[in-house]
Amino acid sequence: MSLIQHLSHGEVEGIRVGRFTSQINTSVIVYRVGDAAIDAGPPNQWRFVRDFLQSRGVRRVLITHHHEDHSGNGATIRRELKIPVLAPELSIPYLSQGYPMQLYRRVIWGVPAKFRAEALPREVELAPGLSLHLLPASGHAPDMVCFLIPQRGWLFTADLFITPAPQFARKADHYREEMESLRGVLEHDFATVFCAHRGVVENGKEMLRRKLEYLEELYGKVGEMHRAGKSLREIRLALLGREGMMSWLTFFHFSRRNMIKSVL
Repeated sequence: MSLIQHLSHGEVEGIRVGRFTSQINTSVIVYRVGDAAIDAGPPNQWRFVRDFLQSRGVRRVLITHHHEDHSGNGATIRRELKIPVLAPELSIPYLSQGYPMQLYRRVIWGVPAKFRAEALPREVELAPGLSLHLLPASGHAPDMVCFLIPQRGWLFTADLFITPAPQFARKADHYREEMESLRGVLEHDFATVFCAHRGVVENGKEMLRRKLEYLEELYGKVGEMHRAGKSLREIRLALLGREGMMSWLTFFHFSRRNMIKSVL
């Protein structure tokens, strides 16, 4: 359990926390802009998240989607800090009723308590002349949104970016849907991306465009090989290679095979 990194970019600051520090996808960043925090962090990192929120005078927490690394401290924030936690409407049932979690997710992030979040409006005023706009971004999760701050050209992408060339996918990931989300987001005017795992990406719009192009190319190649009668294994070996350690550690819930299936 550790506080890995402090980040600062203009009016935005954040902390990267995580139990396991060797990979960017086993740590996560909680950002602050104005009096709002973006995401609540994982439950097993509560003491670092708590200290950050209290020391920065955060008065509200805005959740991007229900996954435990993003929403996991929501219940504790409401109970101990007495500040509102807001989430997309589609997230509220997951947060209040719970959702299945594989063992590896419990080990990496901890198990969140259920709570009732308030619904996020489509636009949130952060300060005079500074507003945050919700952009739907499903694919990784059905309820996920990005936060656009048009006055600064900033986009908080939750898990929409992470890498321009993903090799693995969870069983629940839908990359064909994510391609549509990327197309929608790219219609907006922004430059800098604040990724929940990668961090600050200065050429963020270009990197999101590269990811979309990569997925479109992969989609085309997978479809072509599938129509030619190639098996899922043959396609995976030809395009992505052999499974990695993460596939075995997650019992293939997070795997290259799922990446191929998600674009079929």
